[in-house]
Amino acid sequence: MSDSVWARGRRHRWLPRVTAVVLLAALVAGFLVVRAERRADHNAAVLARACGGVLPRDVVRDLLSGDVRWELRPGAGPRALAGCTVGGTGEDDARLEFAAVPLADPPLRGVRAEDLARDTPYASAPEWARAHERADAQVTVACPAGLPGHPRPVTGFRVYASLVGGPEAAELAPAVAALANDVRKRNRCGGAPVRPSDARAPAPERGDDGERGEIPAPCRWFGGKTESAAGGEHAWARGCAIGLPATDRHAVSSASWWGDVLPEARTEYGAELAGLGGGAPASATRRSYEVAAWARSRCAQGTTLHRVSVSGLDKTALAARVDALLDRYLAAARGCRDIEVLGKVWA
Repeated sequence: MSDSVWARGRRHRWLPRVTAVVLLAALVAGFLVVRAERRADHNAAVLARACGGVLPRDVVRDLLSGDVRWELRPGAGPRALAGCTVGGTGEDDARLEFAAVPLADPPLRGVRAEDLARDTPYASAPEWARAHERADAQVTVACPAGLPGHPRPVTGFRVYASLVGGPEAAELAPAVAALANDVRKRNRCGGAPVRPSDARAPAPERGDDGERGEIPAPCRWFGGKTESAAGGEHAWARGCAIGLPATDRHAVSSASWWGDVLPEARTEYGAELAGLGGGAPASATRRSYEVAAWARSRCAQGTTLHRVSVSGLDKTALAARVDALLDRYLAAARGCRDIEVLGKVWA
């Protein structure tokens, strides 16, 4: 019988070759299955460590390809509250980048009213403070209790994320919200939890073709007709510069300071504060006059110093007008009490 089997095998010479191919395919398939299982276990371990293990597993798996080996890399640098990068290491591999950074203004160029109202009141912002502008999704979170480890109180932070090398319409909001809530909890910020719907793409910057007639918020106290208005509100101060119609020939400015910049404002305007209550300048050949009125109050931010000034040609009209403008400005400062008018001074 063995001879007949051997004879049949000799007649079917392809059978050993097919058997070898099948065995080789089985070995390759088994190897691929084992490698895929090991890769899946490795990726799961990476995901369990990424950003403290708070990222939603299903969301990340939907965004990154499971056919590549993921690696975990550091996040946004020493200023970051949290951050990580997870994904493939190849040039064409998708990766997710997350970061949470404190929401702090860069230093002001100056504390004078004209500095606060300018288009670029800050010194150059560091790169880490502008990285969110290129992100796919971000959310700003309040931290009323303040973030620890900062020389000045920081009462907010920003979480942002980007998918590099992946689909443009990726859904990053759940992961951004999860990381934001973890940072909020670890720093005992309090407040309401962050929802995925709170995370959105960064708003595009409005160019010079924006609505020119819009009055900046720090200038809305004025209420009258203006030729121009520029203003800004910052962490420790706000300022406004208003140009009035040509028929009026007056210019108005306002500013308030509190917190850490209050001593700097007192130093910058030391001569004015020391001269409060002085008389009007003598009628000479001056082409323009400026008078400033000062007040002090307690607002939500603490002790606050206020200054309103008006410039023009008529000394008598200026003196009466600055008092009315200060009253209007203080009336618009909601939440302020214990108001003390310090007087006025001619600049």
